This record gives sequence, C-alpha cells and structure tokens, in this order.
Amino acid sequence: MKTRWIGRGAVFLAALIAPACGGGGGGGGGPIVLALQGISVSTQAQGPLSPFGTTAGGDTAVLSGSGFEVGLTARFGAVAAAVVQVTPNQVRVTTPAGVEGFVTVSVTNPGGESVSMPGVFQYVAPPSVTLLEAQTGPTTGENRAPIAGGDRMRIVGDRFKDGVRVDVGSRNVAVTRLDDTTIEFTVPAVPDEQAVDIVVTNPEGLRVTVVGGLLYTQEFSLAQATDVLTQATASHLYRRAGFGAPPRVLQEAMNRGLNATVNGLVDYTNDPQVEAAALLLYGANVPPGANLANRTNQQYWLYLLTKNPNPFQERLAWFLHDHFAISGRDFNNDFTWTLKFQVDLLRRCSMRATETHAGQPGLAYDWRAILAAMAKDRAMLDWLDGRVSTVRAPNENWARELWELFMLGEGVGYTEADIKEASRAFTGFRWIRTGARTQDDELEIEYREVDHDATDKTILGVSGRFGYDSISPFHTANPSLETDPRDSEGVVSVTLRQRPVEASRFICRKLAEFFLYDDVHDIVVDELAADLRRAGPNQWNLRPILLKILKSKAMFSSRAMKGKIKSPVEFAIGFLRTTEIDLATAPGTSTRRLYDRLVATGQVPVSSSEAGGWRPLQRREGKGLGIVRAPGPALGRRVGQWQVAALP
Repeated sequence: MKTRWIGRGAVFLAALIAPACGGGGGGGGGPIVLALQGISVSTQAQGPLSPFGTTAGGDTAVLSGSGFEVGLTARFGAVAAAVVQVTPNQVRVTTPAGVEGFVTVSVTNPGGESVSMPGVFQYVAPPSVTLLEAQTGPTTGENRAPIAGGDRMRIVGDRFKDGVRVDVGSRNVAVTRLDDTTIEFTVPAVPDEQAVDIVVTNPEGLRVTVVGGLLYTQEFSLAQATDVLTQATASHLYRRAGFGAPPRVLQEAMNRGLNATVNGLVDYTNDPQVEAAALLLYGANVPPGANLANRTNQQYWLYLLTKNPNPFQERLAWFLHDHFAISGRDFNNDFTWTLKFQVDLLRRCSMRATETHAGQPGLAYDWRAILAAMAKDRAMLDWLDGRVSTVRAPNENWARELWELFMLGEGVGYTEADIKEASRAFTGFRWIRTGARTQDDELEIEYREVDHDATDKTILGVSGRFGYDSISPFHTANPSLETDPRDSEGVVSVTLRQRPVEASRFICRKLAEFFLYDDVHDIVVDELAADLRRAGPNQWNLRPILLKILKSKAMFSSRAMKGKIKSPVEFAIGFLRTTEIDLATAPGTSTRRLYDRLVATGQVPVSSSEAGGWRPLQRREGKGLGIVRAPGPALGRRVGQWQVAALP
C-alpha cells in the first residue's frame, strides 16, 4: 500500500511546485506561491508520506506546502474538512468521513486562490469483527475458552488483509488468515478467569478492538484451586457442601484454607449425640414401630439436616435421596418406620467403615456397597415391589430402575432381555408380620431362600446364577446369611464389571451437576469417571471424586458460583444453618414448623414427586429464576415465613 502511494506521489510532486488554479506569480521577491506538497496522517501509525485515513473520518491530517492563509478551506473530495490550525507552510485538519478509495485533496485561500492534489489521500476502512467463536474444545460455538488455552478461535468480519495482526489482551498471537473475512488463532493460556480484549490490526495500522471479547473460564478445570479461601469462596463452598454456614464457620474455613476445610468436611467423625437427640423426636414409638406417622421420619431428618455439626454428611445424603428417590406417601401405615432406616442408610454412605449408626457400619463412600445395600433396603424393596418378586412371578421394577435411574441411564448398556433376567436375580423377599396379625402389628420384610430364583441367567452377556451382592446382609432371622450361597455373583458387581464406562460416567455426571453446575461438559465427566473406575484401592469409591470436585477450579468458576437454583429444602436448610435460628425452643416444635412450611412449597424430605426424583428448578421463558413447585406450577403467595414466587 505504501509503495503504491509513493509511486503516485512522485507523479504529482512536480506539479505541486506551481499553483494549480489561478495562483499568483512567483519568483524573486514576488508573492508566495500557494502550493500543496504533501499530506500525512498523525493519528495513524504509518508516519510521514503515508496519507491513509479511516472512512469514519476524525483523523488528524497535516497538509504541507506554502502560501496557506488563515480562513482557507480544505476539501477531501467534495467534502470540507474541519480546519484546526493554519500556518504559511502547514494546515492541520480533521478529516471528514468518506468512502473507501482515493480522493483529491484541495485547498482554497480566502481570496479564491486554489490548489489541488488528485488522488493523494486514501480512505481506508478499518477491519470489522462480527463474530468471535471457538472452533474446537468444550466451548465450540461460543466466545469463551478454557483457561488452559490451546483451542482454536475464529474471528469473522471484514477487511482482514495480508499481514493482519491479532492481540489477545497484551499478547500477540500467530494468525492464520483464511480470507478477507475469516482469521483463526490458537488461544493462549491464562492463570485465572477473566475477560480480555481482542484487537485486530491491519498492516496500515487500522484496528478494531472487541472490548472483553474473549471470556476465559475455569469451569472445565478439575485442577486444584488456590488454597486461599475468601469470604465469597468459603460461603460458596459451604452452600454446596453443607447447605450454608454461619460467619464464624466461614472465618474458620478462611483461616484453614481450602484443602484442610474440604478434607474436614469429607473425612468427618460421626456424632452419635446429634443422632440420639434426633431420635428423641419419635418419643416412645421408636422404630421399628407400628403405625408410625411418616411426618415423624421427616422431622427426624429435618433435625439432622439443620443440627448435624457434620454438614457434608447430610448434604451427600440429600443428593443420594434425590438419586434413590422414594416417597412415604404410598407406604402402608405399619411400614413407614422403614423410611427412618433408609435415611440412616443414606447418611451412612459417607461414614467411616469403623463407625456405626443404628447398629450398622458406615459404607465409607463405597459406590458398590451403596448400590448393593439399597437393593436390600426394606423401604426400597417395598417402593419398587421387590417384596413381591418371587421365583414364580419376578417383578421387573427394581431391575429396570436400578439400571435406568441408579446405575447406567435410560437405555444405556442394557436390553429388555437383560431386565427380565436381572428381575429373576432380584427375587426372594416377602412381607411378613411379626405379631399376631392384629391391626397394630408391625410389618417386616424377610428373605426366603425358597422364593429366590437360583437357576442360570444371562445378564449383560455373562451367564451365571446371579443374585444380590453379598455386601450388606439380608433382613432375616439368620443374620449370617448375606446372600444365597448358590449365586455366582451379584447384579451390581456384574454391571460394574461389564459396563464400567457407562456406570462411572452416569454417577459422576450426577455428582458434578449437583455440586458444580447444570449441564456439565463431557470433559469434566470423563475425567472424573476415569478416576472412579481406575483399577486400584479407590476403584468405585466416591471419596476421591468428591474431594476432586470440591477442591477444583471448576468449583469456584463463575458458572459454578452462579449456576444452581436452590430447591425449597435447600433454601430453608441453608437459611437456618447460616443464621443458626431455631423456629421454636423445643426441637419437636421447631422441626414441625419447618415441616409445615416445606409442605406448603411442595418439597419435603422422603416425599419425592416421582421415581426419578424432584424435577430440577429451571428458568422459565420470559421469567427470572424462582422456586418452583415440582412438578406443579410456580407459587406466587406468601407461605408462613417464606416468600415463594417466580421473579419477574
């Protein structure tokens, strides 16, 4: 471009020595000749003899020559420029807007004397940017990139010339120019989440700046975050890992740092005193007991949810309760006491194996043990009809839901034939009465060998007798009988062995979406799942997965910090834990009041709306975020102390 100008300038330079139109004579001591000798644009980067300006105008141009008089006019093509300063040898102007291409510059003194320089000034349009989006990686199609960098970003616009330059923040990057409208570059890495400017500069020095155009995110990074906890990050951690916490607890967390705080949350010591206090809510009718009101089970857990000094125990149990969704609404009155024991099972999942609750050991985050224990849980056997599944009439409900809702996902890795075969493996439990069959007798479930199908089955391509895994004992008069000795293997263990990828991805996705944010990308899920199924002492143990999630950069990404809508239970428990408010002096009255208010919102523990758990709260079209009754409509009324409404 500059070479072209210099060539054109040489043609006109000689003509500029004499006036072009009318001018006075000149020699010796005669009048000064009006002459236009050159032009430069000082607001661009080209320097002298580089008369380029933007089509938008507004550039400062200096016309050099002789005979310039105050009051002159300067035109760029047919459009007058704003004259800023005049000396006999220089005129400083602000260029008007123009059309891309060469124009004639002319100067006319007040007396009418005029001089012009054809095609001396070139209007050049700056590059434009209409789209900035990733071409590779988890943010494909977005103007975002992981903080680790390495993905390809495409810029779409116009007038990207040979030699175009791209700066990402303060860093120049190598550019691939596909054509005048498209360029690509590889995103450099940055240490933290941030928005950076993208500057595109053509060889003439004309540029366009997209302010904050590229957003860096750490939502995909499972690398450990900085150990420093601030008020904001500590609050966020406790909201996700423990519903919430008062200021004194947050201050302790900030003093300890992220690593020690998360370790303390996950590796807690069980508190039998708080469990004994919760048990008092049953009064004299402690489970197992006949005709026990379901709301008593719910108040028992509400007390633990609000008072347990180990908040992560309740938080993980709440996740598992939504995963293994169950509702006491349809239970026989003589059998609702079993819901208390299911709550205990959920809470034992995170307990150390050396600790016990209600006479049962902790499961130490062992996913296989959790699944097998749930397969024999009395409330679950009733909820999904396992109590009526016999060798003569196998019931498919538990086998179907085990794979569809709890282990693999709907239609993933199994067939209808597999369900039928697995339902034969899950046979052998029956309802019994422990008394004289009066109205107040207690119902119980017992395993009976005669009702179990011990014949050969083919499940997930493997043949064997199969049955329940021998991890947690059957509920039977003979506690030593853990499983039918004729079974070759359990359905849970064969599923984890035959479908390790599907099983690990399923539970890791649910954990990540519970603790991080909705719609977690496959990159995050795959990394967690690979850890979970990797051979070794921690295979199928959730503890390392949870530690990784809670300590990760993704945990404290902007998406995670703002990425979840609280359910009514989470909102209420979080409020009470954060403020340490009791709704009444007596524990029974306090939990009853909390129960009554949660009933009005449509969400109460041990009362899921459907087998798949509570439907997630969502942003409704045209509305803000609100607490939504699941699965019914939004509430717009005041309920006791709680305002539950969709936001406008």
